[in-house]
Amino acid sequence: MNDNMQENILNNLSFTEMSSSFLLGLSVGYFFKKGFKIFLFVAGLVTVGIFWFNSQNIINVDDNNILSIFDILSATLKSTYSFVYSHISNLKPVAGASVVAGFIAGLKFG
Repeated sequence: MNDNMQENILNNLSFTEMSSSFLLGLSVGYFFKKGFKIFLFVAGLVTVGIFWFNSQNIINVDDNNILSIFDILSATLKSTYSFVYSHISNLKPVAGASVVAGFIAGLKFG
């Protein structure tokens, strides 16, 4: 009886679907981690540049301008998160678990 149950489980799982979903999640996770590092580097470079231009009296930095930039960035990050979450949640349960596992692995190895 135990062998029959294992055969039924193996027949219902598509290993090709699981492995391709894992690779999809792995690539997306790797992209997010590397992209986030590049984004932080560019944001730091721009911030240092803005402060340097402010110290040279080339531009005037206002607190309201900085807050509005961070509001735009947070709205962009929220929309990106909802886009990725909606696409992952629409997958089949087995594929969705594989994508999430691949995504976590991509974040870890990226």
